[in-house]
Amino acid sequence: MNNNSKKYGFRYCSVCQSKLKKRGKTAAGKQRWFCRFCSQSAIKKRLDLSRGFMLEKFVSWLLGKLSQAELTDPSRTFRDQTAWCWGVVPKPVLSGEIHHAVIVDGIRVGHIVCLIARTTKYVITWVWVPYESSEYWIHLFRILPQPKYVVCDGQKGLLKALDICWPDSIVQRCRFHAWLNIKTKLTLNPESKAAQELLQIARDLLHVRTRRQARRWKFRLKYWHKKHKKFIDERTIKYNPRRGERRWRYTHERLRSAYKQLAKITDDLLRSSYRISLNLPHNTNHVEGGINSQIRTKLKLHRGMPQVHQMRLVDWYLFSRTEEQKAPRNCL
Repeated sequence: MNNNSKKYGFRYCSVCQSKLKKRGKTAAGKQRWFCRFCSQSAIKKRLDLSRGFMLEKFVSWLLGKLSQAELTDPSRTFRDQTAWCWGVVPKPVLSGEIHHAVIVDGIRVGHIVCLIARTTKYVITWVWVPYESSEYWIHLFRILPQPKYVVCDGQKGLLKALDICWPDSIVQRCRFHAWLNIKTKLTLNPESKAAQELLQIARDLLHVRTRRQARRWKFRLKYWHKKHKKFIDERTIKYNPRRGERRWRYTHERLRSAYKQLAKITDDLLRSSYRISLNLPHNTNHVEGGINSQIRTKLKLHRGMPQVHQMRLVDWYLFSRTEEQKAPRNCL
């Protein structure tokens, strides 16, 4: 193309390099250009706009419910036109804001894990890692400034990373995860009276809201232990122990384990909840229910995609839940 095309605002013929002339408009209302020498006609295209609109169409389909067969365009045409869109990776905009409360959790997608950090209103950032460990949680925490309050599910690697990166943050373990663990150990229909009482105490933990209720709940747990201490300390003799193994075991191991877990996390659960404010979250439902469940639904709607395409779906969904989300065409 000749440099004069920029000066006069029109193009030169791609065949003979002659100057193009205006000749009417297309059915879509665009200006048509015509070459008098080789009879070639063309319209002025903006590839950035066409690519941007195609990317928005692709993201709309990816986050929607329609299959490729239900689109207006033929399935093969749509796949050919949007093949390049899988390579566009949206990135969150990190403003450096110090958040008062941050909720962290992960979701497994295929053979990898996505670690997510969000507030109660929007997603802050996310990273892809092979698995959950303290090393990879540290990688996520170093991206963000230290908040005052962190809500998590109490995974060991996560707690270790918090001690290293955010030692001054108050950690709130998810009460619902604690309840699920206790329910797994005791079942919903325990046989012994002690187990039934402990199950009710664990269930009531979900409804603690005030400082007075917290102190009352802790007293109930201590009273339960004093009342059933002899029962949970009962031992059973092993007749054929393995070499180096002790000759006895606790008769009610699962009940004892459930109590130990509640006793271990009680101070952490209650102290952190009432030191700051009653309006702060005390579970990870904002991630589990607000993010992870939606991701699983969308992956199910587009089941059959390879691992890389599943990752891109999660990226675009999390990007759509960020605070300063941009139009997909602005991610090019």
